[in-house]
Amino acid sequence: MRNFFGGFFQLGYVTRDVDAACAQFCAKFGEVKFLINAPGPIDGVPPPTRRIALAYIDDVMTEIIEPDPQQKTIYDDVLPAATGPIHLHHFGYLIDDHDAMLKRLSAMGYDVPMHGSMPGALDYSYADTRGDLGVWSEFIRLDEGGRAFFGAVPRTSTR
Repeated sequence: MRNFFGGFFQLGYVTRDVDAACAQFCAKFGEVKFLINAPGPIDGVPPPTRRIALAYIDDVMTEIIEPDPQQKTIYDDVLPAATGPIHLHHFGYLIDDHDAMLKRLSAMGYDVPMHGSMPGALDYSYADTRGDLGVWSEFIRLDEGGRAFFGAVPRTSTR
């Protein structure tokens, strides 16, 4: 299995309002096109997120998550107090074998309080790596549908 940090591709942020966060992000850092998605149920359970904005800036994906305020989530601890700002929540890594990563995370002593599957798209898990890295770590294994979805995320080049 590759190095723990292999497959890094994403900076994951949280916000109280995706629209306000995207507008503030673009006003500060330059025009970036975001794909905004309202996730459906995962494994038959309402998602912990209301909306997610995705954009690639060069080769790194920026993800801005608006958690569902009606649920207690892993995002709550870093949720900004005001509408508009974003706070860093996690680093995202693409992996080839989700089950092997879950076993590896367990062997390393990491709690994985949120994980699931979207058949035909992806498997994901969030490991609580805050004690060692200061942020959560998300691991994603893509199927064909997930590769197509990520392929549709707008790209902005800074080069």
